[in-house]
Amino acid sequence: MKPFEQFLKERKYLKNVSARTVEFYEDCRKAVEKFGDFSEDGLKQWVIASRESGLSARSINTRITGINAYLRWAGEPYKLSQLKEPQKVLPTYPAEHLKKLVTFKAKKKGERRLHALVLTILDTGIRIEEAATARVENVDFENMLLRVHGKGDKERLVPFSIQLRKILWTWKGEREFGLLFDTRNGNPLHTRTIGLLACLSPVLNASDPRGSSGCTRV
Repeated sequence: MKPFEQFLKERKYLKNVSARTVEFYEDCRKAVEKFGDFSEDGLKQWVIASRESGLSARSINTRITGINAYLRWAGEPYKLSQLKEPQKVLPTYPAEHLKKLVTFKAKKKGERRLHALVLTILDTGIRIEEAATARVENVDFENMLLRVHGKGDKERLVPFSIQLRKILWTWKGEREFGLLFDTRNGNPLHTRTIGLLACLSPVLNASDPRGSSGCTRV
């Protein structure tokens, strides 16, 4: 079987995938090698052992996507089938809690940053990673458009409301360049979805719905 390292190099330099995608493929390899190998029987053993260890079908399916990409590249005649996942309805915040969030009066700088960031996500529907890496110079206040970089290093323009324009204009202050929601050292925020929502729980006066940023949809 072709070496996995060569697969990573070709994905990085020929397919121009992001560093995060390369990390994902590396994670897939480590997961397989923990319980098996990339042979057909070895992959079956990996799935069985992963399920026995308590890993969810969803987590396994995510890695199967990366594993199958490697198998196709290596020219192997087999692939893994996706596991059946339970269909669940994501919990959401009720409208009254979202109203509390929108009207929340932040006092500290950290609260103002988090408040502006979350309202940006609510208003535009962008991913948390896209909001956390948004730049001041990519906010078009005149046409109310935000340029973001998403998965696969893809760039897109996202419209936002006049209400959010007021919030972002106030938040950016005198800054014309740099990260829109940076740390005190000017670095990008490294905030996971559930962690971000957990930070908001005191603001909403509600327990954190377990899920993703889709929890904020009504």
